[in-house]
Amino acid sequence: MAKVCEMCGKGPIVVNSVIRRGKARAAGGVGRKVTGISKTRQVPNLQKVTIRKEGASVRLRLCTKCMRAATAA
Repeated sequence: MAKVCEMCGKGPIVVNSVIRRGKARAAGGVGRKVTGISKTRQVPNLQKVTIRKEGASVRLRLCTKCMRAATAA
């Protein structure tokens, strides 16, 4: 499957990108106003890594968090 970590299953998520204008009340303004909300996708940082598994080389797509955990263990 595309854009999914093969070790932990982490995949893309959908988030709201909020656009604001104005000056904050704490800074002496009248407050921040929301002028637009659009959905965006955040995808994990996947890297192709070759790992030795049971004597054979296996090529996996891992997120960087899993890569760090795999090298530490």
